[in-house]
Amino acid sequence: MSGVLRRTARNAVLVAALTACSTGQTRLEEPVPAGRTEWTSWLLQASQEAVAGHYAFADKLLTEYTTRFPASPEAAEAMYWRALYKMDPASGIAAPRDAAVLLDGYLASGTAEHRTEAQTLRRVASALDARAVTAAAPAAVKVDVVKPDEKARDEEMQRLKDELAKANAELERIKRRLAQPAKP
Repeated sequence: MSGVLRRTARNAVLVAALTACSTGQTRLEEPVPAGRTEWTSWLLQASQEAVAGHYAFADKLLTEYTTRFPASPEAAEAMYWRALYKMDPASGIAAPRDAAVLLDGYLASGTAEHRTEAQTLRRVASALDARAVTAAAPAAVKVDVVKPDEKARDEEMQRLKDELAKANAELERIKRRLAQPAKP
C-alpha cells in the first residue's frame, strides 16, 4: 500500500508542477495592454526633443500619447513628464501653474512610480507660482508686512521710551524743587 501512496503523491506533485508551468505559459501569452509597447519609444522621443531644447514638441508628443491611450497607466506618466518639462525655466514653455495642474492629475491617478518626486515638484510649482504672482503685483499694492515678533519688539521699545520720558520729567521736577531755597 505504501508504494501506491508514493506513486499517488508523486503524481500529485507532477500534476501541480505541470499546472504551474502551464499557468506560467498562459501569463506569457496574455496580450500587452494597448499603448504599453509604444510608451518607451514615445517617452524616448520626447526626452530627446527636450534635451535638444524642443520642449514644446516634447510636450506635444506626450499630449498626443495621452489622447491616443487615455486609460493607460502610461498616460498618467505622460502627465508627470509634461509637468517636469513645464517646470524647467529653460524650456520656453515654463508654466508652474500648468505644471501644478498636471501634477495634481498625476497624483490623483494613483500611479506610484514617481509619487514622491511629484509631491515635491507640486510644492515647488506652488512656490514658483506664488513668487511669480508676487513679482507681477504692482508696487503700490505691495504691503510691508511686519512680523509679529518685530511688532512686539517695536511696541516694547515705545513703552520703554515713554517710561524713560516720564522718569526724566520726574527728575527735572525734583531738581527744580531742590534748587528752590528753603523757606524759614
